[in-house]
Amino acid sequence: MTTSGRPTSHPERLAPSVDPAWVRAFVTEQHLRGVAPRVIGDQLATVESHVRDGGEPATDAFGEAVDYARALPKGRPWEPDRRTVLELLLGLAGMLMVLGAFTAWLADGPVRLTTGYLVVLAVTALGAGALVLRPTPLLRLVVQRPVLAWLVLSAPSAVFVVCLLLLRGEVATLPVLPVAVAGVLALAVSGLLSAGNPGEEEITGPGEAPRRSTATRRAGVWLYPLLTLGVMAITWVPTLFT
Repeated sequence: MTTSGRPTSHPERLAPSVDPAWVRAFVTEQHLRGVAPRVIGDQLATVESHVRDGGEPATDAFGEAVDYARALPKGRPWEPDRRTVLELLLGLAGMLMVLGAFTAWLADGPVRLTTGYLVVLAVTALGAGALVLRPTPLLRLVVQRPVLAWLVLSAPSAVFVVCLLLLRGEVATLPVLPVAVAGVLALAVSGLLSAGNPGEEEITGPGEAPRRSTATRRAGVWLYPLLTLGVMAITWVPTLFT
């Protein structure tokens, strides 16, 4: 089966004869299992062909969507490429450098590199790498236990504050301008990598080329700069009243 038309972010287009709720439940479970988008597209094409030719609902032919998804082999799993990992790490590093330089500029002093700051950088890099390499456990937690997921995602912020407050041993002092420039360059390179990343992300059917959604590209380009500006604003506003 070869589908026609431009790929979109709506997997229901690959199975127009199937109940959309069944398709969404099936796709969600396959995403949680770490199945590659192209494999999901092939599986939907098979379901569509059977339902269209047999004339029976997907629930009768295959059972409940989640149970059917779990019974299928995962096939080729989704794996992030090195470019995606580098894009993520550069964005985080750039954001932290710019924020460090901005905070030092507000204090009219150099960037003070402390042991706590190094620990925060290391934990951030490890956490980012873990999310990119093994996203399935977190995704399943967000879907199935959102409150617990919120607590888990909030925990690193408390750890960072404790590290910055308690681990104040100064490792080095750096001038503000070079740190700021390095941070801006890291953010720019991260955005360029995201803009040109051809990684497979949308669910495509047989005969369709892998495609990354425009929304994902834009998020990758603007996420870290906007987060950086937001934290800078939060840091700067209180200084107006002192």
